[in-house]
Amino acid sequence: MKGIISSFQSLGTLDGPGVRAVVFAAGCPLRCIYCHNPETWEMKGEEVESDELVKKILRFKPFIKNGGVTFSGGEPLMQGAFFAEVAERLKRENLHVALDTSGNYFDGATERLVRAADLIILDIKFVTESDYKKYTGGSLEKTLAFLELAMREKKRVWIRQVAVKRLTDGDESVRTLKKILAPYRGCIDKIEFLPFRKICLEKYDRMNIDFPLKNLAETDEITLDGMNAVLAENDC
Repeated sequence: MKGIISSFQSLGTLDGPGVRAVVFAAGCPLRCIYCHNPETWEMKGEEVESDELVKKILRFKPFIKNGGVTFSGGEPLMQGAFFAEVAERLKRENLHVALDTSGNYFDGATERLVRAADLIILDIKFVTESDYKKYTGGSLEKTLAFLELAMREKKRVWIRQVAVKRLTDGDESVRTLKKILAPYRGCIDKIEFLPFRKICLEKYDRMNIDFPLKNLAETDEITLDGMNAVLAENDC
């Protein structure tokens, strides 16, 4: 089976536990206002056979055996059958598989890919349906339906959200996120706030695309500390 990948990182440390090989899928259904990988939007990149990709990953097995492999993107769910096949092969090699996703795409292969993964890294981009639609073109409802699927399949989940000034970094946004996630606490291992950064500007310039947040300040540590303090509040 063939898939299309945007890029491959042999030794990543930010996309799941331990040192990991990271496969960035080509194609994404969303157009997030703060996206730092615009090169992954279209289904363009390197076409690879599943066997070829597995062999490439296994060359790094001595270095990632205590970490694993992460499928990121773009959106791996758009090539669910391909990544499920690769994941199942990697599991037979005793490698940990993480799926980094927005949970905003469903087809007949979605459940198969979720079952093959050990860890789901789920990006909850905004906490209201209107903001989600306005700033990504996607749906919070779909993301939560995907989280429901992950919970039914008894998968461990990491929640991530980019902290963007005036959009997701306020106390009320954090408290709303906590309420949204309350029914899923049993499967969520942690919630992480990621700082908004503009290291993607060069990509946008090279692709002749305007970056909507080019004049917005990057997220500072004080803001992240404040968000984490609200996250840790006792709601009882």
